[in-house]
Amino acid sequence: MDKRRDKRVQKKIPVRFYYDGHGFLSFTGDISRRGIFIQTPHPCPAGKGINVEFEGREERVNLAGFIIWSKDDLGKPWLLFPGGMGVQLLNYQKEAFQALVGEQDKCQ
Repeated sequence: MDKRRDKRVQKKIPVRFYYDGHGFLSFTGDISRRGIFIQTPHPCPAGKGINVEFEGREERVNLAGFIIWSKDDLGKPWLLFPGGMGVQLLNYQKEAFQALVGEQDKCQ
């Protein structure tokens, strides 16, 4: 049973995330109004805070998040980034982020 409240949309967007004083460049695998899946060879531990940064249409979007789950290998070694993490966004209401998602009306 899927516990998500919002529809996820497959969308590959460049994202930079910051954890423990280090920055990493990666991509989203899917995105919703309140969360993202980040494909990365450097997944951070579940239960930790994270900051993410997107290039929006007109401005850079900075969001805080909480790592819900993390896996080093999703069983798809042919992917550029076989690992990843699910991130719940804490300040997802930012208009620039919702415009980036582009699905805000469909996800309510």
